[in-house]
Amino acid sequence: MATHAKKRKKRASFGWKGQIFLICAMLTCIMFASISVIMVVGMIPTLVAAIVDRSEGRTRAMTIGAMNFAGCVPFMLEIFKKGNSLETSIAYMLEPRTIVVIYFAAAMGYLIDWAMTGIVSSVLVQKTKNRLRDIQKDQKELTERWGMEVTGTIPLDEFGFPMESSLQKAEES
Repeated sequence: MATHAKKRKKRASFGWKGQIFLICAMLTCIMFASISVIMVVGMIPTLVAAIVDRSEGRTRAMTIGAMNFAGCVPFMLEIFKKGNSLETSIAYMLEPRTIVVIYFAAAMGYLIDWAMTGIVSSVLVQKTKNRLRDIQKDQKELTERWGMEVTGTIPLDEFGFPMESSLQKAEES
């Protein structure tokens, strides 16, 4: 219980590195306000995925975030070409095409995560089935070579030797 409280406390505090990162991020947002508008509005699917994703490593949030950022990049470049003004970025964000493109890229991140999860799980299931088949084959070979005593199904006496009645039943079957 104490370790859970420590983890919660560790997550709640940023530490000095987190505070420096937060200050740098705020300064960057002020310097590049037009890009910040695109990022704040455009990266909402990534924020939602990061909140919802509870898996270790947060691979879903990473996949969605990468694709979502890729959807934002063309519009950030257009804003830089057109003078890097706040009015231009707001005008871009008010266009439905911009939101559709950015959020469609995030949806592709969800699709990639869904597809890869299915593919990886089916590969792992097949690999496990093959391994189980190999183990069963090895068990059969060991039983043929060493007898039923190695299976662990025959009751043993207090000295660890198979009981005669169970050994005879095993040999008959």
